Amino acid sequence: MLAQANLSANQRDLITKEIYMLKQGVLGEQNSEYEINFYLKDAKRWAVIHDLRIEHNGRVAQIDHLLINRFLDVFVIETKNFSADLQINELGEFTAWYNKKPIGIPSPLAQNEKHIEVLKALSKTLPLPKRLGLTLMPSFTSVVMVSNKQRITRPQKLDTQNIIKAEQILEWVTKTNVDNASIGTVFGSLAKMVSPETVMEIAELFTRHHRPLKPDFKAKFGIKEPSEVPAVQKPEVQALVPQPEVVTVAITAEETTKLTSSKLAAKLGLKNTQELMDKFMEKGLVEIVDGKTKLTEQGKVAGGEAKFSPIFGAYFIWPVDIFCS
Repeated sequence: MLAQANLSANQRDLITKEIYMLKQGVLGEQNSEYEINFYLKDAKRWAVIHDLRIEHNGRVAQIDHLLINRFLDVFVIETKNFSADLQINELGEFTAWYNKKPIGIPSPLAQNEKHIEVLKALSKTLPLPKRLGLTLMPSFTSVVMVSNKQRITRPQKLDTQNIIKAEQILEWVTKTNVDNASIGTVFGSLAKMVSPETVMEIAELFTRHHRPLKPDFKAKFGIKEPSEVPAVQKPEVQALVPQPEVVTVAITAEETTKLTSSKLAAKLGLKNTQELMDKFMEKGLVEIVDGKTKLTEQGKVAGGEAKFSPIFGAYFIWPVDIFCS
């Protein structure tokens, strides 16, 4: 999108920031995924799911990592990759420090609790295993993972032990929770212990409800598809300068049987307009003159026409069946 010439300064700024945040998020998830896979990917008593998106009853849970063990303990992990110091106060409020300036950020703990509510509601509809006539319901635990290099300032009176660095994941899910569990909790977990095969079956029940979503970034940033795309010369991208002999004209009835380069490329299933222009160049229908794409005499005979729009600049129209002739 940044390569488009018709973007406003504000759109370019928003897109640049979005790219940075996406890269940071992907990097954080990759680091966490590496740590989780290193210890648990091949563990027979665990099921590991990455990047799970659940839709249920009009609510959505975008879960970075989900870990399930034989006691049906489900660890819902939210990954954050802050490039600044992270501070948590006594009220559970999160602040990130950028260039010595504090910026309040949404609580990943609160965000993760919403994910868990969706999972709990979904679990009630799943065909989970039963024992003595009772359904074995999973127990959900929230975990927030940050980079191993992250510096965290924690409050003294608020329990933040479930905010961990990625390298602590194995110790946290195997030892920390056991140490802090009550006797009743331990016996309750033992009572619903299942086989490794059942763990995998339960994991598959969750993944069957995975609903990936492809963001519409063009709509997000208010980018509209121009009806005409100027032809460009590879590999340099440049806007066409209107030629003196090209004038603004109204579209006639005859031209309705012709398509612009962009629409013709789409109709032919090509990747982009440039791929179509390459084909035209190979057939001698267009040529590059002084860095500009122009119709050849052969191109004009084939039905190609040069047009000009006061909004989108110079463009070409072509017969729909130009490659059939």
